[in-house]
Amino acid sequence: MDEKGKREVLETLAAEASYHQREAQDIQNQIQTLQTIETEISRTTEALNNLKEKKTTLFNLGAGVFVKGEMKETNKLLLNIGANVLVEKDVDGAIKFLEEKKKEITEAREEMIKGMQSISDRLREIDIEARKMMG
Repeated sequence: MDEKGKREVLETLAAEASYHQREAQDIQNQIQTLQTIETEISRTTEALNNLKEKKTTLFNLGAGVFVKGEMKETNKLLLNIGANVLVEKDVDGAIKFLEEKKKEITEAREEMIKGMQSISDRLREIDIEARKMMG
């Protein structure tokens, strides 16, 4: 292959590598978001379990402001199931819902990690191919 052909192939490989690097960064950001959600679900589940034992807890008012309060009815919790649709559940129902949601999120995160591995494998292939072209 002549020099011009090599240069064109190397430019194509560089463009593909750049694309895959951006894709990997996007996936990494999504994975971090899912990990944050998983952590939040774990904390919420823990708080709900504590509610079963004692009725006093901290309520988040937003913007990092909490108020200590007492639950009068733990059998009527409202859960946002998406699109701002609320359903009423008791503590055990809420915990079950959150555990199912966490399982779905964990599975999605694991699929993203597999995707990251595929991208990493392709980047290695591109590197090997580019080194052969230059060597």
